[in-house]
Amino acid sequence: MMGNIFDGAENMLIIVVLACMIVFVAMCVDLASGLHKAKQRKEIRSSYGLKRSLGKFIMYEGGMLIACGVDVLMHFCKLLKVLHLDVIYGVPIITCLLGIFLLIVEFLSVREKADAKTKTEISRVEQLVANMVNKDELVGALTQAIANANKGGSDDENTD
Repeated sequence: MMGNIFDGAENMLIIVVLACMIVFVAMCVDLASGLHKAKQRKEIRSSYGLKRSLGKFIMYEGGMLIACGVDVLMHFCKLLKVLHLDVIYGVPIITCLLGIFLLIVEFLSVREKADAKTKTEISRVEQLVANMVNKDELVGALTQAIANANKGGSDDENTD
């Protein structure tokens, strides 16, 4: 009797492992794409970005494992058979749907990477120009203050 519960679970778990590997490969492609774009633009590649990738890995693969748990429990309680969905019994539907969603997200991330990097570079140039204007104004104000102080000091010397 116990063997009936696990029937088909082996094939389902093989599909889950393959889905997790495919999502991992997509994440690696996205990371490589980001590093390549940063290198092309001569941007600093810091540990902060790599830490974000680690967080993304934990979130994505953790989500895939949770989806796998849902699929396994649905398989054990034969939910798909109860719902008369015998055709997809033994298929990790939740894991596959999440995997498809994550692959679409990674695809869009790779595709939009250049646009985001360009926007970031434009934003940095704008900030640099704004800082230069502020520094020039500051230098001008300091120069004027020193000139005024020198004029005031020379007037004081003449009055003594």
